Amino acid sequence: MQTLTIAVLLFATLAVVQANFIFTGQPGCKTDEEMQVVNYRHFKNKTAYWKCVTKGKPGIFQRCANTEGYLDDVKACVPWNQWYWTPILSVPPSSPYPYDNTDEPVNS
Repeated sequence: MQTLTIAVLLFATLAVVQANFIFTGQPGCKTDEEMQVVNYRHFKNKTAYWKCVTKGKPGIFQRCANTEGYLDDVKACVPWNQWYWTPILSVPPSSPYPYDNTDEPVNS
């Protein structure tokens, strides 16, 4: 009986984790297009971005200096007085999760 209870709790926990997954924009760096762009914004952290270094390996987490934010329009870190909000227009081509420009999961 105890095993059944543990199994049910484990299943419920996994279901909640899957339902609340938040995609951060990490590219798979699997396409030539992704390798040419190199830097991709982090969808949830305005001071961070992903960098494609090796084709076929996921992007590497990078962080701007404390006095800077990542600006997707210039694909670089900029001083806060030059930073401005930009909407997410697209996701990396090899992204495993479909998103639309509202930054919310698209039900497929």
